[in-house]
Amino acid sequence: TKALAGELGYNVVIAQAADITSSLVGEAADNMADLFTVARENQPCLLFLDEIDAIAAERSGSTNKTMSESQMITQFLTEMSETKGEDVVVVSATNLPDEIDGAAWRRFDERIEVPPPDATARAAILRVHLRDRPVVTDEIDWETIKEATDGYVASDLEIIASTAARNALKDAREADSVVPISQAHLDTAIEATDPSLDAWDGG
Repeated sequence: TKALAGELGYNVVIAQAADITSSLVGEAADNMADLFTVARENQPCLLFLDEIDAIAAERSGSTNKTMSESQMITQFLTEMSETKGEDVVVVSATNLPDEIDGAAWRRFDERIEVPPPDATARAAILRVHLRDRPVVTDEIDWETIKEATDGYVASDLEIIASTAARNALKDAREADSVVPISQAHLDTAIEATDPSLDAWDGG
């Protein structure tokens, strides 16, 4: 997102669903309005909304939407309409496109499907997250890891690296010496981390 904003020469505002949602009536809608206000005040601006499915979930057929959620979705639709003509580009991301409200979908001009990382990409992503950590490099079986992480997305792989590092740190404290991340630490971390997606045929 920051790279895209840099290419455009735009300022960037990034928000997670947790930054907006609230159980208090009216607060989520206010948070949404405030977010778009910040984007407009920093034009040209790229506004990135992560987990858009949690912000603008499908309304039709739903009987358990809270007042706060309904107000938030309505405010989102209003803000998206009001950005027309403004130098604000709204980009969102989701792993659950089928759960996004139809009216929200129609507010976006383009939809780009980004498939989950394939086996080679998964290994590369995990290497990046392990790069600055002590690792028993010659012990790591990358082919096994590629197979074991089918269905895992980049955020899952980041969690795996962090979990493996914590496991190694725990062992280091018990041994009172440096314990680098090993294949066993990674295997345990993978088993403890649920994939965000079902196994992907292209993986």
